[in-house]
Amino acid sequence: MEINEKAQDSPPLVESRLAPLLLFGHGEAGDKFLYSIPSRRQLAAPPAFVDLIDHYSWITPRGWVLTLQPAGDGDGDAPAEAFLRDPFSSRRVPLPPPDEEISGLAAKALSGGDDDAAWCVLSHDAADPRCVVVVVHPTEPVLFYCRPGGGGAGRWRWLRHEYQPEAIIAPANHHHDDDDLDAIVIESMGWLTASGGKLYADMEWSGKMATLEFSPSSATPTLASAPLAMVPCPAWCNHWNSSLVDSRGELYVVHFRNSLLCQRTVLLVQVHRLDSTRRAWVKADGLGSNRVFLVTFQFGVSMAADDAGLEENCIYFTKSDDKGLYVYDVGQGTTALYDPGEDIPDSMEPILLMPVS
Repeated sequence: MEINEKAQDSPPLVESRLAPLLLFGHGEAGDKFLYSIPSRRQLAAPPAFVDLIDHYSWITPRGWVLTLQPAGDGDGDAPAEAFLRDPFSSRRVPLPPPDEEISGLAAKALSGGDDDAAWCVLSHDAADPRCVVVVVHPTEPVLFYCRPGGGGAGRWRWLRHEYQPEAIIAPANHHHDDDDLDAIVIESMGWLTASGGKLYADMEWSGKMATLEFSPSSATPTLASAPLAMVPCPAWCNHWNSSLVDSRGELYVVHFRNSLLCQRTVLLVQVHRLDSTRRAWVKADGLGSNRVFLVTFQFGVSMAADDAGLEENCIYFTKSDDKGLYVYDVGQGTTALYDPGEDIPDSMEPILLMPVS
């Protein structure tokens, strides 16, 4: 695996020991703010660090940022480039050059809102030879994928795979017309989560889990679905949000249930673990020894609590249109709120930047 270590000769833009970080103002004009979750303090946001995140890029749950440089960017003769970059050290892992379709998705995401944001996920860490980088189209049943590192002429390129939503969810079993059903499946695929070498999309509204798997011996990925019972929601709650979380090869789901009277009030946090043998979610009494979860609208991740300098058996989460950082203690069933800064607007929702795993 080829990793460009040249950037390690220069000091990091932000110390990785301060991560996980919350970045406020991403993609917006005006001031940008960084908040270190372990140290609970606001940091100056170096312009070069923010530019790295803003420029034709997608942040992945493993910390790596997929960065695209269109042809002629900064130099009229420069070819198009794609690479994974560590936002803290600026290390690079080369990827095949992006084609016009992938570059167009990046440009659209920069100029539009969240509805135009493609999803990027890595099946394994970038240094693992089994790693596949997957970009999910936000509005069409299309996946783009490649393997990091390098390859021979004509073989090292992005591949395009078009899947059939109706093969995942049978329309006859749902009260939607075909177009609506396709859109719902495509949206659900936009939250693919890597665990144990496979990629999962929880389609709980249908009582199914979709699984995407890449085999070194096959050029075409395998996409299948299997029944998976929904986690019951108490009658006195609404379903606000949920997130899949991989924790040391085990798949969890975190549900946030809000009040029927106030959509912004979280009344209940539920954590379940996937029992792959029974194909069922089972209630988790805790997150496991020395584990902490971080959940935002982007993704959910698990870390070693002592490595991150965070409280074990806790879920750190953010809410839509809310600057607050919330910490739910799974054992105690209590939630604490931290204000990342008085100068940050209350409705400014942050993005999460993880140290590279």
